[in-house]
Amino acid sequence: MSTAHRRSTLVGRTARTARFARITPLLAAMAALLASAPPARAREIFFDYGDHARAEEALELSDIRPSRIVLSELGCPSRPVWLEFEAARGDSLLVQLGVPAIAALRRERPSLALLGPGLPRAAAALPFEAPAGRGARIFTTASVGAPTVVRDPLTEARSWLLLERRIAVPESGRYHLVAWSPEERRVRLWIAIGEEPSEDTSNVDDPAERVAAFHQDWTAPDLGAPCAATRLPARARPPAPAGGAAAASCAHAAAPARGALPALAAALALAAARRARRRGPPGR
Repeated sequence: MSTAHRRSTLVGRTARTARFARITPLLAAMAALLASAPPARAREIFFDYGDHARAEEALELSDIRPSRIVLSELGCPSRPVWLEFEAARGDSLLVQLGVPAIAALRRERPSLALLGPGLPRAAAALPFEAPAGRGARIFTTASVGAPTVVRDPLTEARSWLLLERRIAVPESGRYHLVAWSPEERRVRLWIAIGEEPSEDTSNVDDPAERVAAFHQDWTAPDLGAPCAATRLPARARPPAPAGGAAAASCAHAAAPARGALPALAAALALAAARRARRRGPPGR
């Protein structure tokens, strides 16, 4: 090897060593940042399919500390969604209320109430039947003009955060959280409680896909529409329910009686069919 070639090789090695020396602190800093970053916060995900519209049907939560979210569509007729939990005096309840960032929900402002022992008597009449002897704190969101945009940690789906409160539990006992549409419109909303990382569990098999679809406008026909009762012709009316309860039907024929998110389920099935068509038959 000639002297000139050896000199050239030595210069190249020196330059590479210098470059490596310059980026080593950067790599170390990046590694330290990644090591110190908080882990992704797992949480429990529940979908309400209209099965928790009354106090006696409330979704029971075992603890208020783990991070949980309940996603619900208040169908036609628009009914509230009820959650139930035990809490001890002095416990801190973190609760959030939001709606998916869908154009049809831009002006929707649902309400939330906490019912339980030790709370004051409700200043306004509640639009639903509450358990006897329970006080209430009512939180309205009508005055929220520009809500904060938040992203779902599982899917990055966007929502408008309408309410966030940390509430000191006044007495030990059983409490309810209730969310509803004051205008009785068909809306989607979610209630989140707790802040401690919890088990990554759900009451559905495909939570990521369903959370993503829940936040998409193409899965949400008729959102924001009022659920007005309609009068049917006498010969088309169903027989009166036992006990003399009035019979009413939703003005939107496509809307379910119990808000079972049918459009969301149909959208998921359609998306699966599209993926299957793109993949083509096996062996192609």
